[in-house]
Amino acid sequence: MKYSTLSDQELLNLFKGSDESAFKEIYLRYWKEVYKVAYKKIHDRELAEELTQNLFVDLWKRRETSVIQSLSAYLFGALKYAIINYFKSMIAQENYHLHLQTTEQPCASNSADHLALLNDLSEAINKGIALLPKKTGEVFKLSRIHNCSVKDISRQLNISEKAVEYHITQSLKTMRFHLKEYFVLALILGLLF
Repeated sequence: MKYSTLSDQELLNLFKGSDESAFKEIYLRYWKEVYKVAYKKIHDRELAEELTQNLFVDLWKRRETSVIQSLSAYLFGALKYAIINYFKSMIAQENYHLHLQTTEQPCASNSADHLALLNDLSEAINKGIALLPKKTGEVFKLSRIHNCSVKDISRQLNISEKAVEYHITQSLKTMRFHLKEYFVLALILGLLF
């Protein structure tokens, strides 16, 4: 079969069945365009390459669960969110470093302060989780603390993936409010997005 002659939809159908040749054709068909858009937005060749590679790796990992109507729209939408998340993390890191630079305390004291801050954050997270409904709290812990995927949580708790996504959304709303004092640190640790 000559994959280069297939339509995007035909490639997607084969790709969903874990056809590596279909994936290779999707990659060959779109990687340059994805890279060009990434580079145009961030002006860094190495980072644009990394975002492009990560996007296709993620596409392969989610091949069985992703709902893709239009391959082009999906790829460029995923790239848009990857770039947004990159800038969010850069802003959070810059804010955190700025905070560290503006504190005028000796290094040993800073280490103790950071440890105290992490302990306070941990306590605030536990209090926030205690405020959540039981199932929502379980989903939050599995998702954000144990880094389980939606699929794994669904299997582990015997609930649908949609229900897992609902619980994650609800828990994030509550936790963002409850952890607002620790927002930058929680953002850096990946708890709130």
